[in-house]
Amino acid sequence: MNSRFDGLLPEGWFASTAEESASHYAELLRELATGHPLYDVALDVVAHREGTDDILCRHHSEPDRLTVVHLTWRGHPEIAPRLPAIECDGTIQDLYDYERRFGSEC
Repeated sequence: MNSRFDGLLPEGWFASTAEESASHYAELLRELATGHPLYDVALDVVAHREGTDDILCRHHSEPDRLTVVHLTWRGHPEIAPRLPAIECDGTIQDLYDYERRFGSEC
């Protein structure tokens, strides 16, 4: 599933194993509340950033669209509509641009 991104991910990002992907996706589903931009959107978790709670999701309907989500690991739907936070949304190039701007702060 994640081989599409092997060798393409920015430094610090790692393709998720099937187990990591399933765990992160389950937590994402627990955190998403009605009204969140990703609520009820078909996604795959394809990667994670080392040392953070950031995951990289690929959209089923737009396979070239990627979204970086910062999980909170609260284990239940978030009350604040902006959580879990969407840090970046776009293409792999947008991810690289985001990393150049903010990667050292993450």
